[in-house]
Amino acid sequence: MKKHKKYRFYFLLAFITLAANVIVVVYATDTNLNLPQTLVRIEVFDGTESYFITKLMDVPAGYDVSNGTYLGWCIDTRVEMGRSPAQHLVKLYSSLNPPGDLANESWDMVNYILNHKRGNATDIQQAIWYFINLDTAYTPTSEVAWEIINDALANGEGYVPSYGEKIAVICYPQYVLPSEVQVSIIEVTNTVIPDFPSPQIMLITLSAILLLITVVHYRGILGK
Repeated sequence: MKKHKKYRFYFLLAFITLAANVIVVVYATDTNLNLPQTLVRIEVFDGTESYFITKLMDVPAGYDVSNGTYLGWCIDTRVEMGRSPAQHLVKLYSSLNPPGDLANESWDMVNYILNHKRGNATDIQQAIWYFINLDTAYTPTSEVAWEIINDALANGEGYVPSYGEKIAVICYPQYVLPSEVQVSIIEVTNTVIPDFPSPQIMLITLSAILLLITVVHYRGILGK
């Protein structure tokens, strides 16, 4: 009986240590994109795979976005976005850290939708408008859009894109009166890799060894 208690103690200790490491790992993955603090220019085209094809320009080197084209979506039906060759000045924000006036929007749902696509661009855009439309509440007309919405409602709460998944990056316009520009988003691949300090790696390794020893001993007890 004493041996059983001792091995149960080893197993519990290994489990707690391993769980603590997993919590640290999950926390480490919840990091933000490295986006420029300066204004950049965008030029938009009508898309087929997405609502917009958005071209970024004036992006300095060394960031998680670069000059080039991205799949883009609308979150604002108040005004019309001037298409190419018109260009617009915007500030880029990660949807994981949005500007104050957009902080209470359903970015978890939008990010879930971008990583669990179905249907065509119209279906996806209508689903996005259902969750974020800076004009008024939007009612989709597409059956597939409602399937996307219901899937997001069931599974998207608190969703945070992990490494390799898509993050919605907000293209927040700098208004130049008298014309305004839509607020839009682009899809950016999450390239953030968790930074594990050496003590963390040591703890993970030690936890794995301890767990392995405990399992071997526990199986030995059951086999007797």
